[in-house]
Amino acid sequence: MNLALYFILEHYIANTTSINSYLGSHYLAGYLLGIISDMRKFWITQKQNYKVMIIRDSITMFSGRRPLERGMAGYESIFLSRLGASALHIGYVNGAQSLLGLLLAVPSGLFIDNSNDIRRIYYGSFLLGLPAFLGLYFSTGWRMYLAMMLVYTASLSIKFPSQLIIDIDSMEDTSRVSGLGFYRTITALAGVTSPMLIALAIDRLGGLGSADNIRPLFLLFFLADLLILYLVYKHLEPVNIRREKKSENILDGVRAIINSPFRLKLLLFSEITTLLVMTMMSPFRGIYQVDIKTATLIIFGWIGVAEPFIDIFFSIPLANIVEKYGRKKTAYIGHFLGILARLLLVLTPASLPSLLILVSVLGSLEGCLYVGMDAYSQEAIPQTMRGSYVGVKNLIAGLIGIAGPVIGGYIWGINPNLLFWIPVFQWSLIAFPILVILMERYSKEGFVKEIYA
Repeated sequence: MNLALYFILEHYIANTTSINSYLGSHYLAGYLLGIISDMRKFWITQKQNYKVMIIRDSITMFSGRRPLERGMAGYESIFLSRLGASALHIGYVNGAQSLLGLLLAVPSGLFIDNSNDIRRIYYGSFLLGLPAFLGLYFSTGWRMYLAMMLVYTASLSIKFPSQLIIDIDSMEDTSRVSGLGFYRTITALAGVTSPMLIALAIDRLGGLGSADNIRPLFLLFFLADLLILYLVYKHLEPVNIRREKKSENILDGVRAIINSPFRLKLLLFSEITTLLVMTMMSPFRGIYQVDIKTATLIIFGWIGVAEPFIDIFFSIPLANIVEKYGRKKTAYIGHFLGILARLLLVLTPASLPSLLILVSVLGSLEGCLYVGMDAYSQEAIPQTMRGSYVGVKNLIAGLIGIAGPVIGGYIWGINPNLLFWIPVFQWSLIAFPILVILMERYSKEGFVKEIYA
């Protein structure tokens, strides 16, 4: 009797487990299909330029780069050092690029503000930048590298401000957070495998010990930007910008910032201090990970994979959390994760370089939760002065960017770890208090209260 009861119960439990597993798998499949359906509906309702933005940046991510970044997939400093450049040379190269960016910052901003067709300026920036990639491919020393990077910097001084205006205009304020979350997911899908593929290709060519093994990357960037130029030329729609008046001289942009709302000055100060730290640190980040923290080429590849991998699975869910719980609270959490990421980068022991992958994971989670603040930063800039704002920001960034890489080179010579403590302090003691002020005083649940509050 007891034995019969045992077999009956065993059969019941087995069937129940099987049914639950079956229902669970169907629930998961239904959930995924629901997400895909929602994404498809969202895609259909968006502007043409938003779709172009996503395809454009997906191509950029697939090539191993990041949108609106000057970096070359994280290998530029390693490539430069393998060409024979010292830490100070690397600082001088980046300082020279910042000097040129400084000289072109405000003129390019005013030029864009007074332009009737931003698309033509945008096309021109690609035509200027494409030859630079070929020059970088053939570079045999740090001086030739510098010359080509100056050409590339000139193209970016036009590309970045015009691209920022196009991107901001491509989304409505009411759906900006969802739009940014969708954008991060799709572009991450495009870029999730490229860092590892690039790392494996460089490893197959011989590793990071020689510049020749890194050189083919620049051909990849050339082909990617050529494809992007074709895309934007064929499909980018006109951008309509409301202007109160045309800028009359180079000082108009500066006056516009001086007369701007206090919240915009705070935002600018936070961005400038962040840029200062980045100009000091960025030229040495790849060398720091490889030469100081002993990251292998495979770990270096996983570092690049981790960020888009997190974006794929968390961008849309976390964007929904931002929408549900508000931009303010989630921005605070994202900022805290950013502090942890910067701290872990310094504290990672050379005996455990795989922890650097976790740094990338935390940084990506920070970005996913920070979309509310990213949206606020875009909305806080009045449309009539977006070109001037970007131009003046680039002007100030250029001033500090000239000295930043050189200072970073000197600090690197004293103690590489000291250089990477600076972002921890800046993100904790400067950027976070400003974030709190902007969110608590100059926003309503993370939305701009008034255009000129």
